[in-house]
Order: sequence, then C-alpha cells, then structure tokens
Amino acid sequence: MKRRTFFTIAAFGSGIMAFGLARFLNVPFEEAAEGLITKELDFLSLEPAGVRKFVQDYAKSKDRRFKFTLKGYSLVGITSSESGKIHQLVTNYLLSTDFFSNNMDQTRVIHYVG
Repeated sequence: MKRRTFFTIAAFGSGIMAFGLARFLNVPFEEAAEGLITKELDFLSLEPAGVRKFVQDYAKSKDRRFKFTLKGYSLVGITSSESGKIHQLVTNYLLSTDFFSNNMDQTRVIHYVG
C-alpha cells in the first residue's frame, strides 16, 4: 500500500470517528432515551409528552455512567434484546403507564401515570 493511500484512508476514518463522537456528545440523554422507548414500542401508540415526562423522572434516579451507556447504545442501535439496560428502561416505562391497567389494549394511546 502506498503512503498516500494509507493517509487518505486514515483521514477518511478519522473524519467518520470525529462525526460520530460529535453526534454522541451533542445528543442529550433525554432525547436518546425517548428514541429508544419509541423505537422499542413502535407497535403501540405512545403519548409523546408522557414519554418525555417519564424520561425526565427516570433520569433523576440514574447516574452519569448509566446515562452515558444508554446514549452509546442509542447511537449504535442496540435493542432491548441485546441490552439489559434498555430492557430495564422500556419495562419501567410500561410499568409507569396505564398500559396494564387497561388490560394491555394495544389500540389505546398509552399515557404516563407516574
């Protein structure tokens, strides 16, 4: 491999890494968690304001490392079947809604009750 080719490939790879890092650092935890919940429960009708309120309440009880990890999972595209942390987030959301009190009716809009 020629030196010029190597430097071109290295510069391209560095640019991609810098873009990914910038995106990771600029996405707040709340936005990443909302995206994870919405993506995992895309078959349900979720109230967006309820998801936002849940994530705000949930973030108060989690440490920085947990938030950092979930942001990374969101960026990479890891799902709840691959991560216990995402599974925990989605499970806590569902338990905090009226989904189970309405007999798991998937046709209703899911509201956050706290």
